[in-house]
Amino acid sequence: MKDIGIRLREYRSRSNAKMPAIASATGIAKETLYKWEKGTKPSSIEEYYKLKGYLDKMEVSLDEETFELVKQHPATLRIPLTSAGPAVPQSDGKAASGMVIFSNNEPELIVDRISAPCLGAVEGSIEMIGNSMEPTFCNGCRIAIVRLSDNRSLIPGQYYYVIDTNWQGIVRRVYQGEKENCIRLVADNPDQFKHPPVEKSLEQIAAIFKVSAALIKF
Repeated sequence: MKDIGIRLREYRSRSNAKMPAIASATGIAKETLYKWEKGTKPSSIEEYYKLKGYLDKMEVSLDEETFELVKQHPATLRIPLTSAGPAVPQSDGKAASGMVIFSNNEPELIVDRISAPCLGAVEGSIEMIGNSMEPTFCNGCRIAIVRLSDNRSLIPGQYYYVIDTNWQGIVRRVYQGEKENCIRLVADNPDQFKHPPVEKSLEQIAAIFKVSAALIKF
């Protein structure tokens, strides 16, 4: 059973509830609640059960609110490719992540919504299809991506999701191309005959996203 002080701390973190409000609702002195939250064991069984009953009720309410928010927010987002506009929810949910659709004649990349503060500022995730980047990124794993505001900020040897002007996207290591204003896209798969390097001019590129992380299901 989780310690009551830990439950109190986690509830306050999730709900932003203030200690005076909890003290008022439970009839327990806020000084006592602060002590419990910091690890002191309750000395009053009556007060312990007062707080337990309060948390039981409020945690259920919080979970229900979270569920409703999840239902109201689509799982996918649309990222504009030809402008710096913000990502917006895909309300109809018809297009899968990784697809490029057109809205008012503007191309938009569909990505899965992702909530992982540990990854930093990412705009979404897409699923890897195929084995061209194995063993680094296996078929079916997901990658978190971030838009580049300037294609000239590419770091040689890093992983990027590159979308060409035919609206096809691939993940590759990117290097400076042999020709001016060109980039070289290199697969990680050891079979370079099957997955050879590709050179593209920047004019053939519609958008580039930095790969921030791989999300692998164990």
